[in-house]
Amino acid sequence: MGSLLYDKLTDAPDKVYGARIGSSYQRQGLALSKHFKPFA
Repeated sequence: MGSLLYDKLTDAPDKVYGARIGSSYQRQGLALSKHFKPFA
């Protein structure tokens, strides 16, 4: 069981998540977690 609590922002954020800030999560494909070693 769990619960989520959402808080409303008081102001607009300075930076918006995405490609414009150089996010490393943009355009990535499917991949295993870093806990798995690559099979070679």
